Amino acid sequence: MLTLKGLQNSWVRIIIRNNKKMENFQIISDKYLKKYGKIIVDLGCGSGNKPETIGIDVLQLSGVDYVANMEEGLSFIQDNSVDEYITSHFLEHVANFEHLMAELFRTLKPGGTIKIIVPHFSNPYYYSDYTHKRFFGLYTFDYFSDGKNSLRRKTPKYNTSFQFSIVSRKLVFKSPNFQFLNLIKKHFWTRLFNSTKFLQSLYEESFTSFLSCYELIFILEAKK
Repeated sequence: MLTLKGLQNSWVRIIIRNNKKMENFQIISDKYLKKYGKIIVDLGCGSGNKPETIGIDVLQLSGVDYVANMEEGLSFIQDNSVDEYITSHFLEHVANFEHLMAELFRTLKPGGTIKIIVPHFSNPYYYSDYTHKRFFGLYTFDYFSDGKNSLRRKTPKYNTSFQFSIVSRKLVFKSPNFQFLNLIKKHFWTRLFNSTKFLQSLYEESFTSFLSCYELIFILEAKK
């Protein structure tokens, strides 16, 4: 039974959600720029957004500063206005991936960076989540890169309207379970396979069938 108090609480949630949607992103970014000296945006932040970052998510959760469907792009953000993007376990949920990558490039300042954390395609937990829409491997962002800091295999360029430079890439073998095994994975497998580009490529070509990698960490720089 819907009580008067419950109805009032529902209206409060609707008002808060609509205010968050309608608040001008430029006003929010101006506040953060004045307070922190730069604009850092956390895409798909969920409820874990850091205080110094502007959190954007499709859901109105605690810590979300701006509600938006990023499948439609980032039209609410001005060109060359963001110093840094961070995104953790969000991009695998995006269907319109190339468009979003173009939007990230457009809105970054020259030399601005993106820190990306995504599941590796060998992650055994990846396939259980029905909201996952795409895979990621060591070479995924080479398709959007200027070719510098590349690995052994060369990738074609399907879209040359924007290019990032890959500053770094890292395989992460630590899993959310089995803490004892994590010590081995962290201090042996992660160090070994990230020690050279050759070993990174060798792992992905020859070892994924029996040694799972759980995450990839990339840092990209906008070359403008």
